Amino acid sequence: MTKLNKTEFVSQINGLKQATSAHGVLYTDIKITGGTIHGIRQSTKKEFKIKLDKLYEAYIDIEPQHLTTTTLKPYVDRVQSPSLAILKAIEEKPIR
Repeated sequence: MTKLNKTEFVSQINGLKQATSAHGVLYTDIKITGGTIHGIRQSTKKEFKIKLDKLYEAYIDIEPQHLTTTTLKPYVDRVQSPSLAILKAIEEKPIR
C-alpha cells in the first residue's frame, strides 16, 4: 500500500466529518486549524486536539496492520483513541 503524502493526508482528514473508534466511540466535528486536528468525543462532549505533524509521523512510521493505541502512544499521548479512529477512517476512504 502506498502512503499518502502530507498534502493528501491533510485533504483526507479535511474530508472527514466523523470517525468511530474500535470500541464504537464516535468522534465528530473533525477539522484542522493551523497545525492541530480538533474534534469532539460525542459520549462526553469534550474536545480533543491532536498535533497534525505527530499524527502524520505516526501514519508514515507505523504499518497499518500494526496500528493500535499502544503503537500510537509515543506520537500522540493521551489522544490515541481519536487518532486511531481518524487513521482508520482515512485508510477506508478512497483518495480523491
